[in-house]
Amino acid sequence: MRSRLSVVIAGVALWALASAPAFAVDYEYFRGQSCGELGKELDALQKAEKAVNDTKKKADSKANATAVVTTLLIGWPFWGNTDHGDSNAQLAELRTDIKYVTKAQKVNKCT
Repeated sequence: MRSRLSVVIAGVALWALASAPAFAVDYEYFRGQSCGELGKELDALQKAEKAVNDTKKKADSKANATAVVTTLLIGWPFWGNTDHGDSNAQLAELRTDIKYVTKAQKVNKCT
């Protein structure tokens, strides 16, 4: 059940990243939008960021649980780090887009 939830969350995050209009990295694109559109963009970006962060936390939790179980079962710790390369790249892109949206909201004087 947990693995399915992680896959669903990761899928939603990737789907959100793949939708071009919602995540264009061009500041001019965002600056040309209305305040309502910018608000929707910001909400979608923040939800995608939260989904990616949740996926990272679950992967770390699973790795830690596996390390504890293997230590208890065989007496040899297998402490390992979870690779978050893709997640970190997604987060960097999302945060750049969030920065562009908030800057566009300030320029457009959205409240």
